[in-house]
Amino acid sequence: MVVLSELEPKKKEKRIKLQSKYLRNLLPRVFRTEGDMVEFDPLKIKQSIMQETHLDDKSADQVTEIVVRRIISSGIKFLSGPHIREIVCSVLSEQHFEEERKLYTRIGMPLMDYEAILEQGVTENANQDMNPESIHHWAANRISDEYALLRLLDSEEAQAHLYGDIHIHMLRYFDLRPFCQEWDARMILEHGLPPVNNWAHCNKSGPAGSLRVAVTHLAKWLGIIQGEFSGGQGYDYITTFLAPYARGLSQREIEQCMQCLIFETNQIFAARGGQVPFTSISCTPTVPEGLLDIPAIGSHGKILGKYGDYKAECLKLFDALTDVYIQGDYHGKLFAFPKHEIKIKEEWLKEFEPSYLKLMEEVAKMGTPYFLNMCPDWMPDEIHSQCCRKFLSGNEIISKCILDPEKRKNSNVWENYVTIGSLQSVSLNLPRYAYMADDEDDYFRILEDKMELCARILVRKWILMEKRLKTGHLPLCSGTIKGKPIFNIKDQNLSIGFTGLNEAVKSLTGEELHESESAYNLGKRILEYMVAKCNNMTDRDGYSYSLWEQPAESSS
Repeated sequence: MVVLSELEPKKKEKRIKLQSKYLRNLLPRVFRTEGDMVEFDPLKIKQSIMQETHLDDKSADQVTEIVVRRIISSGIKFLSGPHIREIVCSVLSEQHFEEERKLYTRIGMPLMDYEAILEQGVTENANQDMNPESIHHWAANRISDEYALLRLLDSEEAQAHLYGDIHIHMLRYFDLRPFCQEWDARMILEHGLPPVNNWAHCNKSGPAGSLRVAVTHLAKWLGIIQGEFSGGQGYDYITTFLAPYARGLSQREIEQCMQCLIFETNQIFAARGGQVPFTSISCTPTVPEGLLDIPAIGSHGKILGKYGDYKAECLKLFDALTDVYIQGDYHGKLFAFPKHEIKIKEEWLKEFEPSYLKLMEEVAKMGTPYFLNMCPDWMPDEIHSQCCRKFLSGNEIISKCILDPEKRKNSNVWENYVTIGSLQSVSLNLPRYAYMADDEDDYFRILEDKMELCARILVRKWILMEKRLKTGHLPLCSGTIKGKPIFNIKDQNLSIGFTGLNEAVKSLTGEELHESESAYNLGKRILEYMVAKCNNMTDRDGYSYSLWEQPAESSS
């Protein structure tokens, strides 16, 4: 005789099996990204939701049930992992789990968008060419952009970028790379290539023994280090630091070596997306005062007197570089890189008039020089350019860029390697605030809010880069010389740029900057306000904020 209680579990088990079979008939099998087909399992959806969004058990059950019902009612015959994820995201949004939807979403691009890149390429800037590397680069960029907007920035910050209130430069590298850097050539000249000793993935060259090898090392370093930065790289006072290597060489030999430097730099297609690296060199016709008594690094990294002993060689290098830029390449084409930056002082214009007149020939023929005008009385004795249009005096280098207490103790900044740069740039859309504002007072209120927003984003970048340096994601930047890192995050600027000052003034006053004194004065007030705000935030936060005039190719 069978006891009724013994039949109940068997009936229940049979009922569950029938239900499972019924569900299997209603729900299609799932094609996984691994390439195989598996049975539909609602539990896996629930587990995935809880793991990725941290929803509680009850809410995850609710979402999973709606997803299963929707799949059954739709009569879908084919399911894949991405398809299920899309349905889950739709349900999360409908149930007002918007933050959870952002955490659960996929990142990528529609097929049509990829095909557009494949066929047309992308021209974000004047240096971009269409090639296999650039196409692959831009496809990957879409994923990085979306990741930054969904995971790294909060909703207000992401919307400000997407709506055009601000522009986060190189957003695709926000979580992985610093922006731009000005390197001290002495670091490579003294320690060889690469200058760090703890990078296992490259053969080590000793310090250069000749001018030809020295310029080759300097050019190669700019190509190598591009992989860890999203912006430009450069050297300051290149004519001074190469001067000891030029002693005893004829002008023709020096010119050939400078030709080597320029060609080597222009023929390294190592930057992001197969581009030529964005590089610059700043030149002076003589050794600047701050470097006169600094020990000069020469052949094989040895100290050979002081840089003040090499004024004649500095001038020869200055003239040789001008000649190379005037000649152009084999076809007479100008050299776009490295940018030829020339520092001008009133006394230099008189003392080295023939050299500056020769530069005017380069200006007329090629248009390549960038002039850093130090002649006005209000300009300091020493300035440093970086990131295209940022000028820093020697004192500003110490106060704004060198936050490392040990380095700040020294009276002469050049007693240490001077490697300064910008960790990230965020630009302000000045005309947009004018369109939003009711009057000038309201304009400055909006401007202040947007600058505070920029500061928040820049601090996020600082924290991320500090983490990446510790985890070894930037192996060269975290490399060391004599136990000290070659890239010190404490020496980096956080840059706030702007675009459309003239248009903003016109919207507020009805006149452009040059059309009336009141329009000009308003433009000046806006600039002065932004500079003061950067300085106030620096004092308040302990980070080095600075205002710079960035190229607006990708932001305007």
